[in-house]
Amino acid sequence: MTPLHTLAALLIVAMWGLNFTVIRFGLDEYAPFTFATWRFLLCALPIVFVPRPAIAWSTLAGIGLFMFGGQFVFLFFAMQAGLPPGLVSVLVQLQGPLTVVLAALFLREHATRGQWLGLAIATVGVVLISRTVEGTASVVAIGLALLSALTWAVGNLFFRSARGVSMFAVTAWACVLPPLPLALVAALVEGPDHLLAPLLAPTWKGWLALLYTVVPVMWLGYLIWGTLLRTYPAAKVGPISLLVPCVALALSGWLVGEPLGGLRLVGVAIVLGGVATGLFASVRRLR
Repeated sequence: MTPLHTLAALLIVAMWGLNFTVIRFGLDEYAPFTFATWRFLLCALPIVFVPRPAIAWSTLAGIGLFMFGGQFVFLFFAMQAGLPPGLVSVLVQLQGPLTVVLAALFLREHATRGQWLGLAIATVGVVLISRTVEGTASVVAIGLALLSALTWAVGNLFFRSARGVSMFAVTAWACVLPPLPLALVAALVEGPDHLLAPLLAPTWKGWLALLYTVVPVMWLGYLIWGTLLRTYPAAKVGPISLLVPCVALALSGWLVGEPLGGLRLVGVAIVLGGVATGLFASVRRLR
């Protein structure tokens, strides 16, 4: 990569790694469905001046409802249930191996032994991590994080067909659909007062969290990511994502004092090792 693109890649790692801790702060201000509603509502604002990408509405719906809506709603609830930001960032990386499994089941794509091995290794890590959490809520939180990874993996199947178009446009237009169902659920489950809290009871922490999860994470992050994917082979770009949970763990430990050690650290290392095994097996297959 050129020096400029290397710096851009490191910027993505930093922005996406910090995002998990920012979400933790945002959930202190807003209920999960409310947070998700406003995040995607703000993210969709560029459709005013960005033309709709030349892909089917069904593809945009799949990306918006699974990769964006489902992924982040489950992620928000996992963190609200007590799972710390760094640990969530590790568990959602299972979307990589899960994408391979879903493609094998539903698209009849052949998964290599290395890809299945990576999923098996990562599963062992998840089991070890689950043994380090205390209380029923934390076990449920792990399940919610895994559902976040699963919905992200489903969204990846839709995202694969969005080739040759602006990733920024895809991101903005895919965010058009989630706000309405999320707002309805927020109004029914959390109440209208919670849904309108960013307007009726605004706080600088809440709006800072919303803007951070939209501007650098969604708009700038996916714009840079799309540029790197169009410029370089997947073998060079893919491994960058493995640095995100490493940064997230470091920042969460520093900012919110997330504990990481003993069996949990071993589990985290095994999960990341399994994801890396599956990723590099996919890279070898592409080659």
